[in-house]
Order: sequence, then structure tokens, then C-alpha cells
Amino acid sequence: MNQLLNNLKFHKPFFKLNTAQIEILKDPVDFYVNLHKGIKNAQKRIVWSTLYIGNGNMEEFLIESLSNQQRRFEQLRISLLMDYYRGTRRDKKNHQTPIDHYLYLRMQNLYSNNMKLGLMRHPFLPQFANMLEESAAREIFNVHHMKWYIFDNRVILTGANLQEQYFINRQDRYMVFHEANELADYLDDAQSALLQHAYYVDFDSNSKFDPLRAQPFKRQQYFKEFHQTWKIFKFSYKEAAEIKSDDEEYQEQQQEKVQKQEEDNNNNIKQEQEQEQEEELSKEEMLQFYERDLIVEQKIQERKEQAKLILNKSFNKGDVQNIINRLEKALYKDEERELDEGEECTVLITLHIPYLQTDEDKLVFMKILENLDQFTSVTWASGYMNFTKTIINFVNNCKTDIKFITASPEANGFHKAGKAKSFIPFLYRYFELAIDKPIFEYKRNGWTFHTKGFWAELQDGSIMTIIGSSNYAVRSEKRDNEIQAYIFTQCPMFKQDLKKEQNYLLNYAENITKEEIIKDNEIKINWKIKLLSKIFKSMM
Repeated sequence: MNQLLNNLKFHKPFFKLNTAQIEILKDPVDFYVNLHKGIKNAQKRIVWSTLYIGNGNMEEFLIESLSNQQRRFEQLRISLLMDYYRGTRRDKKNHQTPIDHYLYLRMQNLYSNNMKLGLMRHPFLPQFANMLEESAAREIFNVHHMKWYIFDNRVILTGANLQEQYFINRQDRYMVFHEANELADYLDDAQSALLQHAYYVDFDSNSKFDPLRAQPFKRQQYFKEFHQTWKIFKFSYKEAAEIKSDDEEYQEQQQEKVQKQEEDNNNNIKQEQEQEQEEELSKEEMLQFYERDLIVEQKIQERKEQAKLILNKSFNKGDVQNIINRLEKALYKDEERELDEGEECTVLITLHIPYLQTDEDKLVFMKILENLDQFTSVTWASGYMNFTKTIINFVNNCKTDIKFITASPEANGFHKAGKAKSFIPFLYRYFELAIDKPIFEYKRNGWTFHTKGFWAELQDGSIMTIIGSSNYAVRSEKRDNEIQAYIFTQCPMFKQDLKKEQNYLLNYAENITKEEIIKDNEIKINWKIKLLSKIFKSMM
């Protein structure tokens, strides 16, 4: 492990954590429950980066919880970052867009100045892309695919978006990093840098968002400040702090913090005085205060009931009650986690933004592939397995025991997606033929497979895993914005947890050979599929 880490020294920062700080979640409901748990416990910041937020009742319940939490904690800062095109795509059924949730937050909250929404968009797309208004075709060129969900110093890294299916029956990977303040600060800084150069939604509650009138994305020549911000990220956290301490701007910020602290102290004194006067409030004023709080709680209860109806469509009554119980426990019962029972681990974060020539993940992952022979075994998952030629050559030519997990055509996210997209699962099945290692296809009734990840054991017994947003596909390298976390440790308990995670996925997967793919009568690989694969490979 040390040798491999030495080969990765060119990339910084490395974060040192205890494996007990990392909690591996099992299924979509765990993910949904932990989002609510994070909101409930957050008092300073909630920072989300995602592809999009859905428009269903379960998503509205989340937004309602956000709104309620900011009412409780006036200083709570909410920062949302999503893809421009996916965020402005209008739903065909209810005619809503993902940013409509933000509109709701603005209208419901008195403290909306503490909220920001940024929409990331490729700055150099052809003009005709803008003509495809509210169409999914715009997303072919590039999407903001980074996913992190920060609640104060708790971080959730996953490949899942904030949409109903990802909470119910779309399998992904999820890790919660508890009390990871440096990691949280790093990703928060990254989001702040990205927000400086994203479309910024700024409008009053009475106006309708018009994507064509949004603040325009700044051109490449204006990214100087962005690159200066990210330059600090190349150093370790300690080194970055030393650089900041010599920076005049940083000193000014420190002074502002001191002033803010003094203001907060004054506000606290004022609040204490107000509390003393609270008894003098009239009965009518008290009723108004509690009535407002009651309305908020009532709305949350309504969303919970609507969420139950959604769950009932996908689960039996026993399962639904179990999910609701888990949700209630997360919201209303505090659990303490022992954070010192594990062993040290090293976490390396890579960011990938092709149009900014930020290709950290490609550089790091290529180093991993160059050292494949150091691994005794590898399990590799991708919901959309369309690897580059470089990756295919590394895989097919190495002697390491590697197995792949991918979606069966029925578990592909584009299965039954409509006429224009109906051929996509066939193409991914065809791409499997390029791999000379064992492939397991995930097939679970009513479920789709969105998991991506890498589990590896080294010759010295240590382990490594990669979790993030990348599918390791052609478009992941050439087009989309991605984030990955590389975790290295020798902890046997964490190794067992990762093994359980793999086995849980393999429990619903079946080995499929090249012969079976070619002879499959239902999913036929004909000349049309072969032709389409050449046309669309770079977009998938």
C-alpha cells in the first residue's frame, strides 16, 4: 500500500481519517434516511452538489425539511449546485423543473439570503444546443455529474442523485464520513469556487426563472480567480493553511470573522434579553408564533403521508412500515457513533472537469491501472460499462483476478425509457464483449443498477476502494464533471465491511459469458446495434 501511495504523491491533499468515521450504507432507503438525518442535525451549513433534484413527493419532503431547519437555525447556510441542462429540463407529467424546489425555498424562508443555487454548464457548447430548450438532448455534450452532500462536518459521497428512484429501487453506493471537518471544508471550498463561475439564480419570488436571462457563464479567460482558488487545493491541508496565513486577503477575512463573532455575541445578549421579555408577550402573539410552527410541522406530516403512498407502490406494507420506522428513528432519536474504534485510513479526493483542463481523476486512476499487478483481486462496478480503449487494454492484459458488475439490459436506467432511448441498453450489452474478464449482470425485479466503484486487495493484505460519480466510461473522461474518493487502509474490520458490500451486490448478479450475449434471442446484437455503437460511443 505504501508503495502505491508513494506513486500517488503528485496529487494532494491526502486526508487522514479513522475507518470508524466511515459508514457504508446498504440501500437507497438508507441513503434517503441519512439525508434527513443530516438535515436534522445541521446547524451551520448544508452543501449539496448533484446532477438534479426530482419533483416527486419524497423530494418535496426533503425540501420541506430543509426549509424547516433553516427556520430553526437562522444562520444555517444552504448551497445547492446542479447541472444547468438537467436542472432546467421540464417534467412531461407535472411540467415542473428541478429548480422549482429552489423557488419554493425562496418563497417559504425569511432567510433566503443564506441560500445559493448555481447551475453548471459547459461554456463552449455550440449555439444550437441552446435551441434544444428543455430537451434531454442538450445533456449529450456535458453534465455536472459531481455528487456530495455535506451537513456541517458530515459528508455523504455517492453516485446517487436526489430523485425518487434513487431513494427506493435504484441501487448505488453510499458512504457517510462522520466528523470529517477537513474533507467537508475542502468540498465546500470546491463548491464555492464552482459557484463563482456557474449560472447564479437570483430572482424574487414573483418572477419566473428564465434560463436565457440567467447571469451568463464566464468565459475561459475569466477563470483566473477560479484557478488561483484551486491552486491551493494542490497542497496538503496544512500547507494550504500556511499559505493562507500569509495572505493579506485571508487576514482581512479573519478580521471579519472576529467582527462577526462579536456581533454574534451581541446578538446572543440581545436574544437573552428578548427571552426575559418573552413572558410579556400577549396571548395573541404567542398563538401566532405557535401557529406558524404548527403549519410547518403540518406540511412535513403531509409530505410524509405522500411519501408513504409512493413507497406503497414499490414495497409491501411490512417494508413500508420498516422504512417509516427507520425514518422516524433518524429524525427523532439521536445516535452516537464511536469514532475511535477503527484504524487509520488515507482518503484522496480527485476532481475532473474536462473543459477546465482539470483531469486529476484521470491522472490518478491511470496510476492505479499501471499498478494493477500489485493487486491480488479486484471487483469493479459500473452501471454504464463503456470503457475507453486504454482501460480495456490495461484490463485485458493484466494477470490480476478481476470481475465486473454491471447492469443487465432490464436493470439499465434507460430500459423502457421511450423509443428514442430504447436501443441504449443494447449498446451497453454490446460494449461488454470488449472485456475478457468475468462479467456479472445485476438483475433484480423492479430495480435498476446505478452502482459504480472499485474494490481491490493488495499483495500486502491492505485494501483500496474508490467511490464517486464516475462510471469509468468514455463520457466520464471526455465530457462530464466528476468526483472520486480513493480510500486506502489496512483495517480488517473495514475490509469485512467492503466485502459485505460487494456480496450484497453480487447476490443479485449472474455471471454472463460472451457466448450467451451473442446467442441471446431477446437482446440481439445485430448490425444496427454495431453501427449505433460506433456513432454514439463517445456520448455514452
